[in-house]
Amino acid sequence: TRFTPDELTHPFTDTDTILTTRKTEADDYYATVQEHHLSDDAKLVQRQALAGLLWCKQFYNYHVYRWLEGDPTGPPPPPERWHGRNDEWTHIVNEDVLLMPDPWEYPWYAAWDLAFHAVTIAMIDPAFAKGQCLLMLSSLYQHPHGQVPAYEWNFSDTNPPVSAWAAWQVYMMDYALTGTPDVDFLSSMFRGLLASLSNWFNTQDPGGDNLFGGGFLGMDNIGIFNRDDPLPTGGQLVQSDGTAWVAHLVIQMAEIALELNRHAPGYPQDIEKMLLDFAIVTDSLEHGRDGVSLWNHEVGFYCDAIVQADGSQSQLGVISMQALIPLFAVATVQVAQPGSDEESGYGLAPELIALRQHVLAHHPEFRGSVALTPDQGDGSAMLFAAVRPERLERMLERMLDPAQLLGDHGIRSMSAAYRDDPYVYYVGKERHELPYWPAESRDWMFGGNSNWRGPIWFPINLLLMQSLLAYDSFFGDTFKVEYPVGSGETKRLYDVVTDLGDRMCSIFVRGEDGRRVVFGVNDYFQNDPHWRDLVPFYEYFDGDDGHGLGASHQTGWTATVAIMLQLGGSLRLRG
Repeated sequence: TRFTPDELTHPFTDTDTILTTRKTEADDYYATVQEHHLSDDAKLVQRQALAGLLWCKQFYNYHVYRWLEGDPTGPPPPPERWHGRNDEWTHIVNEDVLLMPDPWEYPWYAAWDLAFHAVTIAMIDPAFAKGQCLLMLSSLYQHPHGQVPAYEWNFSDTNPPVSAWAAWQVYMMDYALTGTPDVDFLSSMFRGLLASLSNWFNTQDPGGDNLFGGGFLGMDNIGIFNRDDPLPTGGQLVQSDGTAWVAHLVIQMAEIALELNRHAPGYPQDIEKMLLDFAIVTDSLEHGRDGVSLWNHEVGFYCDAIVQADGSQSQLGVISMQALIPLFAVATVQVAQPGSDEESGYGLAPELIALRQHVLAHHPEFRGSVALTPDQGDGSAMLFAAVRPERLERMLERMLDPAQLLGDHGIRSMSAAYRDDPYVYYVGKERHELPYWPAESRDWMFGGNSNWRGPIWFPINLLLMQSLLAYDSFFGDTFKVEYPVGSGETKRLYDVVTDLGDRMCSIFVRGEDGRRVVFGVNDYFQNDPHWRDLVPFYEYFDGDDGHGLGASHQTGWTATVAIMLQLGGSLRLRG
């Protein structure tokens, strides 16, 4: 959707014609999207999110070896460059059109951003979405050791491993739109994902105890300490989100292997391996290893721990979005109903039950860490989940509490309880605080240009909504929670997800008062006829009032609001 060379030869006075052509193209794409009970204004927001994402396509050209050598027509670069940033990525030759988070302010790819871009663009252009996924696992991107490149300024940084989730979502959306399963795409992704998983096990588990770290892990300054730097306490930070992300990666790969086995039998060994890996990682997450526990019984949340060289450990008790990542490690597989065609859909639970029993026969210590069988839910499905029902209930007490993580416009990244009473951790006499800041960051960790200490972020909220729907499809009416906490009303998770989606989408869709929350108190944008319907898709949003923050241009992963609008309409249609 960039200008073609022919278009660029037109005089500037013809720009309106060019833009009209691009607008028509976006309209044609949008016409392929099913509309489920959406208001005209919601359709406007959805269309602009998708059209804006199309405009984020940009040619990206980076040959690492050529860059290290320097321009042959200019002075040679200093020798230190060969031992600096990205010097271990000399295989990288990127010369492709990619979906940027923001082609003006952020004109390079980030692996986990791109996963959300691909899933969203799959609503209207699944072929391009599949191509984006495949690029990240191709030989000119993925490291020979298996790591997926993070982003230009340091390919070696650790991003959340969401490539498997993206591959599965794109595959299913493409299947739904075309009616044809692209098994070749899925099998190609699976091969690259196996290398990525091996890299996690081999490089991000420093203690060899299936407790994973990785420093950055995408959430910038969410922690009380800078997770990229040595701890002021000494020792190692064991991250609950790192281990949970690996569990999420493994169970998504199990789903992919299960689907591949439907079309080309020969994957039972891969499925069994993923089940065992899932059991090992979730057992570490649940019970810890060598005295390191990631579940904080007192707080009722998964929390990081600091482990010293002598094996002693102290546990943090922070209530943040980081501790919700274990909820993502979940998958539901439907049981074939009597009289149904077991060759269609996911009537494979008998096979999975046999594989589960085979794993447990050799590893009885993982009983309860492999899967919940249909008789433990409403009888319709099997559930693979890192978080057990009793812990899910305790976590939701925090997550769905308006005084903590539940905001008027989505799940906050930090508990609002820390607004006036910050979380405090002492290192000797040195006091470290973790406050709730609903808007911009007030410290300079990561340059002060990102904030996970209160604002609302769309991609993580989307994963939360999907995860709760997976739990709901297993439990049905047998599992209800108070929502919101303090209201005295109990609801099944299906209804909770519907309301969460409404809260998120209310940031953009004009309210009954005629205002868009995203514009905040800016009356000019709220009321001017030339601006009021031009919706900006910010990087993140105020945890209290929902107005836009961070990068103010088309920030790719916020385009996931298009999926949330579609999901909300679909849920109402089903409900």
